[in-house]
Amino acid sequence: MFSRDDLQQLAEYQGQHAVLSLTLNVDPTHRTKDEYRLSLRHLLHSVQGRANGDVAVVERFFDQEYDWSGRGLAIFSNQQENFWKVYSLAIPIVDSIFIGPKPYLTPLANLWDVYGRFVVGLIDKQGARFIFVQLGEVIDGEGILGEEVRRVKSGAGSTPTGRRRNPDEPSDRHLNEVIKRNVKDTAHALAEFCEKHTPRYLVLGGNMEVVKEVRAHLTQPWAERVVGTIAGDVDVSDLVLRDRALKVVEEVEAQREAELADAAITAAAKNSHGATRIDRVLTAAHKGQVQTLLIAEGFKSEAYRCQHCGDVTLAPGTQCVFCGGAFELLPDAVEAAISKVIEQGGRVDIVRGHAALNEVGVAALLRY
Repeated sequence: MFSRDDLQQLAEYQGQHAVLSLTLNVDPTHRTKDEYRLSLRHLLHSVQGRANGDVAVVERFFDQEYDWSGRGLAIFSNQQENFWKVYSLAIPIVDSIFIGPKPYLTPLANLWDVYGRFVVGLIDKQGARFIFVQLGEVIDGEGILGEEVRRVKSGAGSTPTGRRRNPDEPSDRHLNEVIKRNVKDTAHALAEFCEKHTPRYLVLGGNMEVVKEVRAHLTQPWAERVVGTIAGDVDVSDLVLRDRALKVVEEVEAQREAELADAAITAAAKNSHGATRIDRVLTAAHKGQVQTLLIAEGFKSEAYRCQHCGDVTLAPGTQCVFCGGAFELLPDAVEAAISKVIEQGGRVDIVRGHAALNEVGVAALLRY
């Protein structure tokens, strides 16, 4: 299981030798095992001779240990310092390999952006079922069963003529009271489940009339994190439930990313709490100012950073104009920004199809 803490620890890692970072799509619905291995061989061959023995360790892992479970895989290796991390993922990830001073986090940050953590609840008049999903994996589940809701037959012939109503049969008023109690209990149980897992989003489904009532009884901040509804009976499988909810989450994420990109670009234009373009964003990240980093999907750039004061530029002179220090090349400046922002506890969003962000490459909302 891959968590936000894992992402944070990878961002904070800094060794004295280069780290090999490998991600591989092992989704059995898209590739055979032979195709995975062929892609792996190509990736490892591309860094042969530059990986300080890490390639051999990765090859041995695939030959002797890996069980080909999951749909994605991420490996980080620095054998000279006994650093080795393997994460099996429940969702596919792009094929990539990178050697650098820190773990290469762009592929994982991209996944965490959309699939981080959410709760799904299926609700009916008697109770509910909840699941917690993290990075596409169903981590936990709970259920609540309230008082049975039994309704008396209605219509012609439901009660024989001249026969008195059975006092033990529930009245409509009694049924409504039962449903109200069940709704309150469900809302309370859902809030407790959310407090346990702190999801970014909630997706609810089932009986929509009851779902509406549960939302009305749900406490903050969970009520405002309900982002959509899905169809489904309480007994639908966890994986079907997850996949339906993922579609809702993906749509919400796309809208949220677009709004954040608009806000960051506007703030930068007004010289307010925003920055655009890689040199300005990296400078802000170096100062610890970036709250949310927004990157146009596929954007890459080099940059140069002063080794003394941290100033970043795209066109360096012979020395830094601020302190006279020497510059170092950042071959993947976007990755440097991602790692720095995650290390400082900020958020990273990879934004797809935003024309204005595509023009500037990166933007950021600043803390100050």
